[in-house]
Amino acid sequence: MAYTVRMRLILLVITCFATLIHASNLSLEARISETIDAESLDGKALWLDAGPIRFLALLKETAAEKRHGGVILLHDTGGHADWHEVINPLRIQLAAHGWDTLSLQLPVSNRLPDQAMMKQMIADASPRIQAAIDYFNNQQNKHLTLVGHGLGASMALNHLLKQPETFSAVVMIGLPMTQDDTQDPVQLALSALDIPLLDLYGSQDLTSVVQSAGARRSIARKAERKKYRQDRVTGADHYFSGLQENLLIRVRAWLNGATSGAE
Repeated sequence: MAYTVRMRLILLVITCFATLIHASNLSLEARISETIDAESLDGKALWLDAGPIRFLALLKETAAEKRHGGVILLHDTGGHADWHEVINPLRIQLAAHGWDTLSLQLPVSNRLPDQAMMKQMIADASPRIQAAIDYFNNQQNKHLTLVGHGLGASMALNHLLKQPETFSAVVMIGLPMTQDDTQDPVQLALSALDIPLLDLYGSQDLTSVVQSAGARRSIARKAERKKYRQDRVTGADHYFSGLQENLLIRVRAWLNGATSGAE
């Protein structure tokens, strides 16, 4: 009940501020973050520094006997660090199965971002991902994986191009790709990264995800990326609505297989 009320408050904040076209993105982010950082939060709220920016990250430590490592979660545009679909289920349930999870509040927009704005948001996310890496390293948790949803998946790949050795594996959920932009971080990453990559999407996903699926697979195949795998989930939309358990099972099974022996 408390979680449902908190989610309604968060959605109300997002809706109200989305109408303020001239509002600061950082101001909107601060309001959302303050709403998430509540007594009813499942986990621990951390405030990390990424250069001059202080941002919210949600830590859920595993109580399992064996810890597999750390998972950094990156939400989609229009979402937040505890979004009720994809992000919250994964951060809670992966922790229940042996992973410490750290979900980051990423840059937000008070309007539907265009291509230029999305590129800027992708670049702005990189220092936050680095701050999360530093946090886990300071906790002696160095076996790390990245899980990104939508634009968060693009942010993950953009950062990986700079530090490909940092992560054991990456899960990309509902990954969009601009097919006519050869500098798109997705295209560059699929060509360059030689680490386990799971490209997971739904048959009813966004057009930008579904229509570029073949091109993403083709890029990886031409680059001979044998650790790349693409899975299409029949009936799933961009948020895996009604299929959260299916999503968890797929992500957990793939992470366990892709990272086995990495420690």
